[in-house]
Amino acid sequence: MKGTALVLTGFSLIAITYGMARFAWGLMMPDVMHTIPLTPRISGVLSASSFAAYCVAVMLAPMLTSRAGPRFSAMVAALCAATGLLLLASAASPWLLGAGLFIAGLSAGLASPALADAVSQRIESRQQPQMNTAINAGTSMGIMLSVPILFWLPGGWRAACALFALLALICILPVWRQLPGKSDAARHSSWLSTMRQRSLQRLIVIALISGIASAAWWSFGPDLLHHIDVNASVVSLLWLVGGAAGILGALTGPMAKWIGMNAVYRLSLCGMSLLLLLLALSHHYAWWLFPAVALGGAAYVTLSGVLLVWGAEATAHSPASGVGILFFMLAAGQVIGSLLFGQVYASAGAASALLLFAALPLAMLFLTPAKTD
Repeated sequence: MKGTALVLTGFSLIAITYGMARFAWGLMMPDVMHTIPLTPRISGVLSASSFAAYCVAVMLAPMLTSRAGPRFSAMVAALCAATGLLLLASAASPWLLGAGLFIAGLSAGLASPALADAVSQRIESRQQPQMNTAINAGTSMGIMLSVPILFWLPGGWRAACALFALLALICILPVWRQLPGKSDAARHSSWLSTMRQRSLQRLIVIALISGIASAAWWSFGPDLLHHIDVNASVVSLLWLVGGAAGILGALTGPMAKWIGMNAVYRLSLCGMSLLLLLLALSHHYAWWLFPAVALGGAAYVTLSGVLLVWGAEATAHSPASGVGILFFMLAAGQVIGSLLFGQVYASAGAASALLLFAALPLAMLFLTPAKTD
């Protein structure tokens, strides 16, 4: 298939920058807390620092891609992932953890817009939604690989971060070979002018609220599981199941052809909400945690794929800008969500925080883009 090498390269870069440099923190956090004491509030601030860095990077990525090309932006993304992960591996205080998470968080924000631009240049328009959602599913592969590495690698989370950094450096070579070196400057416009487009208005709100709701699981999921007496090996297995199920996000394009993108969007929201509701009502380990986590993992990656496709379609003149804006709002929501969940968790308990966050995706069922399938 035309563009296979590009898709595999993008898939690998997303696996590293999202799955390992960004979302693996949630799985690492309970072990990190045994080495470096952290309160729920500090944990929320640390998680927010990663998402805040993502916001900064995704704002700058379209301009960087326009001037230096998607290849350069993607290479910088890989270098940021490696640098941040190495800082995490050597961290001895919350401040160093925050610095590592911030730098690693930059990588994901740089990667997605660059890859969207590369796909728009190299892939025929009718195949772009499928290619973009396939690349986006790399998040799940990164999460899946991080589980056995964190669980079995001698040296624990520090050695795992060092290995993740090495994989990020290795990814530079295929990025250099497969991504175009230049971008079509005519495709890019300023963020302010792009954000004023009516086609993006509702999508911006959807992305923001989705980010707030998703922070509950991705920032605090393993810690919440530990608090309902799920042992460490089962927590790792659940994280693996969630990541594996997220691979279904690669089917967002084919599913949309079958039932329509709006239906895929609504199903994703229900999946995210159901996971949080079940966690709120659970007081101990139960078998149904496995299908619930699988559903939540698939729902989040699918929803991000929906936003990617809608953002690229809404700004066909500047796909990197459209994707960048929506992913910025998704990450801004995760910053807010991490801080808010940490505060509510510390003051009112896990159940109250989870019920509050579970209500957000349900409220969004009534908010769809001003477009038809």
